[in-house]
Amino acid sequence: MLTSRINNKTKEDLKPILLHVLLGLLLYLLEPLGILYFFGFLIYFELKIIYSTNKVLWTLVAAGYVSTSEVFLRMTGSVPFWESGKYLVTFFMLQGLYFKDLKLKAFPILILALLYFPGIYVTYLNYIDIEQSFRKMILFNLSGPLSLVATALFCYKRQIKVNDILRVTDYMILPIISMAIYVTFKSPSFENVTFTTESNQQLSGGYSGNQVSTIFGMGVFLTYIRFLIPPKQIILKVLNNFFLAFFAYRALLTFSRGGLLTGLIMCGILTLLFLNWANIIAKTKVILKLGLLSLAGFVVWGYTIAVTGGLIFNRYAGINAKGVKKEDISTGRFDIFTEEIELFMQDPIFGIGVGMGNIHRIETLGHTMASHNEIGRMISEHGSFGIAALIMLILIPLFTFLFKPKNLFIIPFILFWFLTVNHSAMRVALPGFFYGYALLDITYGKKRKKKKHPLSGQQTRSEKPQLNPS
Repeated sequence: MLTSRINNKTKEDLKPILLHVLLGLLLYLLEPLGILYFFGFLIYFELKIIYSTNKVLWTLVAAGYVSTSEVFLRMTGSVPFWESGKYLVTFFMLQGLYFKDLKLKAFPILILALLYFPGIYVTYLNYIDIEQSFRKMILFNLSGPLSLVATALFCYKRQIKVNDILRVTDYMILPIISMAIYVTFKSPSFENVTFTTESNQQLSGGYSGNQVSTIFGMGVFLTYIRFLIPPKQIILKVLNNFFLAFFAYRALLTFSRGGLLTGLIMCGILTLLFLNWANIIAKTKVILKLGLLSLAGFVVWGYTIAVTGGLIFNRYAGINAKGVKKEDISTGRFDIFTEEIELFMQDPIFGIGVGMGNIHRIETLGHTMASHNEIGRMISEHGSFGIAALIMLILIPLFTFLFKPKNLFIIPFILFWFLTVNHSAMRVALPGFFYGYALLDITYGKKRKKKKHPLSGQQTRSEKPQLNPS
């Protein structure tokens, strides 16, 4: 009977994985089905949130799923409007606050939200000279910060079990599987690709390599979490490890470095924290598994070098196709950041206004390249209020970690936010979601450990957080 139950459980866990593999193939064959997929999962998650007793879990699952599916939905034309992902994350979080109430201790997040308003008012004062829609300009530039604030308000010091974090992780991996299948079929054969050392849109499913790399880099990290703390079923472990390698491979083929490098840094930080917390048996298992993972990583890297004619090595080494070191490995991003610091000096108190940085580049410099750096954008467009907001964005998770260092994921999650907004701004919902997600108060399983009382010498029991990967 036990074997039958385990088999049935495995079948249930395999169904969503196989469904999302099929989904990726179906949307490649018939993209208009994407709108049915979009509304289908919205209805599914909404019903789960309304009728479930664990509303915190399903709120996070819904928002997390939207965050990792956003780029896939965009590239397949499956969203009614471009910023749907960020608005949906905000909606789910505000709905979660309706069901579970806003915690009074989340007042630092409210202060953070207020710091964005002066920049909006400055834009409003300048709007008379702008031909663009004021509403669209504000929402385009602040939809990312809005989703961050909403997620942070819901998650700030809210308790959740580590097993629920793993369930959210499993759901977030699913749309990345669909996107990987879709991009694989959508991309041309290597014989028809002209490889350079620039971001490759052809092998990114015909979409922005930077954003696709960000999602695949996150996929590497999420599957790495399940590599360290794997499911019990053997077939699910094998599939997870396969997708870990597959996501890394597809991320490499985008030729956009930021997403994969960010994911790998997060994996490294999580490994150090995990080894610090885990018991000796878990540490031994992880070290052995890391040896095998490193070998697999060299195979993926070597194969990618072979199929790209060695140019992927040049890309990550910062040299061009001729082997000459590039003067600017930031591909123009540093120049824009320098421009934003100069714009800040024009009005260091209130800034030049939300969305005005790109307007300035169009009018005075003749180019429309939007900022890839959220830090520079906040400094130039929000002035001193933007600097204050950035300081708060750093101090809030820092104090959360110092006073309650049990959250194993807070440092890698915050690192993802910081590194992503520095190479991809907040064009997608994922960095804002992970910033707020990092502020959860995670509870772990406890192991009672015997020790002698310092006075009586009698044995007492103490509790110690346990992380025991199978």
